[in-house]
Amino acid sequence: MKKILICIMMIFLFFASIGVGYFYLNTRNDQKKESRLEENIEYNNIISTQQQEEMISPNTEITKTIYYEKCGHTITEETEAEDEMINLTEEEFEDKFPEWEINSFDTENISIFKKCDETCPEHYIIGESEGIINIYRLNKDGEEELYETTSIYLSYLPEQDQQRIRDKIEVYGMINLNSILENFD
Repeated sequence: MKKILICIMMIFLFFASIGVGYFYLNTRNDQKKESRLEENIEYNNIISTQQQEEMISPNTEITKTIYYEKCGHTITEETEAEDEMINLTEEEFEDKFPEWEINSFDTENISIFKKCDETCPEHYIIGESEGIINIYRLNKDGEEELYETTSIYLSYLPEQDQQRIRDKIEVYGMINLNSILENFD
């Protein structure tokens, strides 16, 4: 009888340990699943509440287009973002630079446009002063300002070119200016 009682206790302990192990493993798996589920919910909540606004970075390329009303020229220039522009959103950029109209805005490229009631800086005049050829630039109001004094003496040029320079030669663009000056050298 003792042997039967011991066997029954052993079988009972065996099944009890299996039951406890099964219960423990299931509750641990359920806890892990719940933990993962909570992590996913928290992660999803974080993502859904965050807004990824486009911001200007130091590598953002800025395309500036300016239309000059006095001369009718349009000049487009591509530059990197200036220090004062970095980390601005589109709305902040509009607030800080109201004179510019935004055509497109993202972290890689921004295209902006504005009109100016000025003359563009690409207008040059070739003239002379004291027998030396000078380059004048038209400022934003259309007035001549000395831009550069060359080392070319007017007296070394043919009479026809001397007269053209005395009458002043108007030139648009640095390429055209350099081309004409090369002919006088």
